[in-house]
Amino acid sequence: MATDKHCKNELAAPSADQCMDHYGCIYENNHLITLMVDPADGSIVDANRAACSFYGYRLREFRKLLITDLNGGQEDDTGSFLDRALPGGKYRGNQVFHEHHRLASGQHIDVEIHTGAMRILGRDCVYTVIHDISERMRSEKRLRESEERYRDLVELCPEAILVYSGGTILFANQRTEKLFGIVKEELLGRSIDDFFIEKPLSSSEYNKLKAMSGIKDSFRIEQRFIRRHDRRVFDLDISGVPITYNETATLQLVCRDITQKKKETERAVRLQEQRHAVGFPLEDKAVLDKLYIPANTLSGDFFIFHRISDYEVLGIIGDVAGKGISAALSISALRVMFMDSLHSGLAPVEILQDLNRRAIEHMGEDYIAGCCFHFDFNRGMMKAAAAGINEFMYKPGGGEGMRITVKGTPLGMFAGSTFEQTAIPFQAGDRFCFYSDGMELLFSSDELCREYEYLQGKIAGSVLQDDCTWLSLLIT
Repeated sequence: MATDKHCKNELAAPSADQCMDHYGCIYENNHLITLMVDPADGSIVDANRAACSFYGYRLREFRKLLITDLNGGQEDDTGSFLDRALPGGKYRGNQVFHEHHRLASGQHIDVEIHTGAMRILGRDCVYTVIHDISERMRSEKRLRESEERYRDLVELCPEAILVYSGGTILFANQRTEKLFGIVKEELLGRSIDDFFIEKPLSSSEYNKLKAMSGIKDSFRIEQRFIRRHDRRVFDLDISGVPITYNETATLQLVCRDITQKKKETERAVRLQEQRHAVGFPLEDKAVLDKLYIPANTLSGDFFIFHRISDYEVLGIIGDVAGKGISAALSISALRVMFMDSLHSGLAPVEILQDLNRRAIEHMGEDYIAGCCFHFDFNRGMMKAAAAGINEFMYKPGGGEGMRITVKGTPLGMFAGSTFEQTAIPFQAGDRFCFYSDGMELLFSSDELCREYEYLQGKIAGSVLQDDCTWLSLLIT
């Protein structure tokens, strides 16, 4: 019997005091901001310590307030607190919504409210947990403003810009319409492959655009495409960088149309090849062997021969600053200046002095390294002056090659530059080798006197660090 009585006591309902003690322990010690609200009128029945600390009200002050007092009594499009806590006037599970509250200090904050029904001591209440989301809202606002600035910025960009992820276009600026030949709204949600065909059809670099995996750094590729609807060919320079767009890992692609630039480069290459295909002006006086290998598409190296008479030739070998089209333009300008400098005299040192003056006047900081030489086959004398390319090789017939050094700074560097000139008598069987800096990076002095076939074979298996130009003149 004692045992049965003990079991019945254990199963007996807790007393009101026990309920209040249990409720108070959980409620008061909860670090979450918690309010108890009367669903009949919205009055605040109770507030825990976290709520008092957060809002700055004492408990007795809280109990004089309505829940709507915390938001200034304002209602928004979604209705009042009770409308959202008790949709339809009935309990329908937990509800979550946002409001704009004011603290006792007058500070305004954004809050996220979680509500649920609770019955305590025979009284129905709306159990209300409040989270301060002010910082989150500020962050979201900054993000929205940042995205708006991003959109404004990219719309002003003169290049086509896409945001691309997993094979799908998520964003396109106004400039893409000209490239794709379609309004940008019709690009969204589609793939680049819907509009362009690759040429060539396989490209490991282009596969980067089709999958996000493994792309952590920016990249840049050049690719030729054919636009599907009109078969127009485009050469594109594509710069890609991983970005987060709308909370999604994406690629931002800047597509620059370089079709015209590529055509100009190809014309410049053909022009360079034509100019460097020339032979020695006095073919009966010397045999010319030459190597001309650009490190890139266009070379900054050049050489020029000018026939003065039936027994005299003036020449120059050099390297202009810069690469590509700018280097090609500088070479064209230099050819004109070189011909004009012939009026200053025929001695190499006089040519370089006049070219230095013209380079300072017209070339800015585009310095020119060069070596100018003059062959007089009547007298059997070679004269050379240097401006940055300060050595060449002389190999007497049947003898060992000798490196000849001549001092002189690059053209256009200093207004008062002085240039040395050296004179070497020659006869049939002697050989002179003039070369640009790129050759010095690959060959020793002894090798630079070797035959054309040897040099060509070694260059073919090398990675060029600079343009390579080599001229060999065998006196006959």
